[in-house]
Amino acid sequence: MKNIIKTSGIVWLCVVLFSGCTKTLEEIPKSFVNKTQFFENEEQCIAALNGCYNDISSIFTHNLFRAIEGSTDLAFLQTDDIDASFAISPANPGAGRIIWQNAYHGVMVANATIEGIKKSPVDEEKKNEFIAEAVTLRALYYYVLTSMFGDVPFYTDEVADFDTLEMVANLSRMDAEATRKSLIDELNQYVSFLPQMKTSNVPGNRVSAPMAYMLIAKMYMWNKQFEQAIPALEEIKNIYGNINDYPLEDVLFRHKNTAESIFEAQFSWSPTGLKKTTLVAALCLPPRKAETDVYDGVSIPELGDKANPSTSIKPSDHLINLYLEDENDLREDLVLAREYNGEWFNRPKTDNFQGKPWMGPKFWFPQMDNKQDGNNQKVFRYADALLMIAECYNETDHREEALKHLNMVRMRANTFPIEESLNKEELFEEIKNERARELMGEYGRKWDLVRWGIFYDVIKETIAKENDKVEANLRPYHEYYPIPDDEVFKSKGKLTNDAYNEK
Repeated sequence: MKNIIKTSGIVWLCVVLFSGCTKTLEEIPKSFVNKTQFFENEEQCIAALNGCYNDISSIFTHNLFRAIEGSTDLAFLQTDDIDASFAISPANPGAGRIIWQNAYHGVMVANATIEGIKKSPVDEEKKNEFIAEAVTLRALYYYVLTSMFGDVPFYTDEVADFDTLEMVANLSRMDAEATRKSLIDELNQYVSFLPQMKTSNVPGNRVSAPMAYMLIAKMYMWNKQFEQAIPALEEIKNIYGNINDYPLEDVLFRHKNTAESIFEAQFSWSPTGLKKTTLVAALCLPPRKAETDVYDGVSIPELGDKANPSTSIKPSDHLINLYLEDENDLREDLVLAREYNGEWFNRPKTDNFQGKPWMGPKFWFPQMDNKQDGNNQKVFRYADALLMIAECYNETDHREEALKHLNMVRMRANTFPIEESLNKEELFEEIKNERARELMGEYGRKWDLVRWGIFYDVIKETIAKENDKVEANLRPYHEYYPIPDDEVFKSKGKLTNDAYNEK
């Protein structure tokens, strides 16, 4: 236990130093604790690796959900929340501050862990396995950062002395494409050391090879290198096989670590046990009548009488219409809720039964207590990989392969197959729409819109027409979040928010 506490202290020391506090720098002696004494055996290496996971549950929660799922062409919040109304700025960056702090803390812990394991006396094969896991987690944090902020500081050095600290503190924004290329190269170097199996088959649902392949493909696609992304995605397909082997109902967030999952952010809740919770379900529930289990006029015993829903995210007209294209789409009743057990909610009954549905049971949490829920948050799923393959094959003019993979996902949802007569642009539209129907709420919609280069125009044509605050505030630079002003100040001006400063 002493060693574990010592390592945590070192990481915390790095956090304090990295904060840019001059007084702290002057008072702390210019030396760091020697961590080589910690990474002496496999158990200690695993303990350090466990720390690399900690920041994930601070990132994939309601703040990010609201920012990249609840403020897109598919959904909106009718509130003054700055993320939902695009009132963010460097001085008031909303979810951006939380994501920045936790993602860079995750990077720092991963950097220290990787360097400690490299110097460890453990068996070389085990060492490579451990490094591969930490490298993948570090890549996840940078994937989030580059997707959220665009160009960001990139470093892989361990902050183990004051020279390194000074170097890191003076980093400016670095080209996101180059950052992703470096991460891809590193992941390709280590992915073979990870378990070549479904995540659900790995003890503890730790990182496995499909997670690394998913990150490789995601970042290749951001860099417009679609042909290079295909081999990584095909590796995932070799491991996961036929999508019809995975029940569609497993997409519900309450179903944890299912066989189709590639990566989930882990959460838990119980009346008496340890709680690590999100507020995502509270953003997706109909309002509840006090002291009852009646939600917008309908009794829902599975949700209980203690939930305290927030102002609910509303599905956009665009999302609703996407499901209306095929009345047999089984996903509609998971994502949208017009009724429960055959009884219609009040809001959907308005306007001659044309009122807005609520967000559906995909996001609900049974027997919820106040606003907290213990659902895992689904980050990467096999269906996502298949739709990525479809997009990559379409971009590289392999239309038959693109159609085949698109229709794999559609057929599981009981929807009609897309016809072969579509041209490349038309098929791309179908792929974009299918990602909306299949992956709504799974931490990627805004990043898809930005990656496709259509974020501003699409938001203007969808939720801006339903939400006056979005219409008034939305600007092209909102595709990326600003770096928080306090981080700019700490960097002594090395970091900038040029797009926001030019408004």
